Amino acid sequence: MKGKWPVLSGSLVFLLCLMVSFPAKAQEERTGLWTAGAALGLQGATADGSAFAINLAGDYFLTNNISVGPLVQLGFTGDLTQIGVTAQAKYTLDLIDIPRLKPHFQGGIGFIYADLQGNDTSFLIPLGVGAEYRMGDTTSLESSLLFNFTDLDVDGGNSFFITWTVGVRFQFR
Repeated sequence: MKGKWPVLSGSLVFLLCLMVSFPAKAQEERTGLWTAGAALGLQGATADGSAFAINLAGDYFLTNNISVGPLVQLGFTGDLTQIGVTAQAKYTLDLIDIPRLKPHFQGGIGFIYADLQGNDTSFLIPLGVGAEYRMGDTTSLESSLLFNFTDLDVDGGNSFFITWTVGVRFQFR
């Protein structure tokens, strides 16, 4: 467990530095906006190697740039089922030159269950970056890269895995 905290702390500092380095300007009012989305992709370095990933997420914008909501990460291989549920906070940027592109940084905390020659439940801390590209007034394409920290003990499992997904997101008030 000791070796994880320097990586986690370094990742947080890196993400915060990235947040303040983007030229941003508020271009639309998102306070009170709800979004929901689904994405498909891969999880790497799970207890059973690479896994097929499905992510389901929702967000409620508290301010123009800060949203909160649930994230469900599902991972499947022939032998592994992994289910992670977290509460996420997300910081979304508005880029001056590309108003349809919305980069974001996110982090959360919750729990993960894994089933591979035994069962285990542990904490889950996903930290990540991503972007949405507005296709219309209510629809966006989305991609996210999450660095997941956990303490699973399934078949000598890893304490860190990566999830990359691509999907769609819908907005409504």
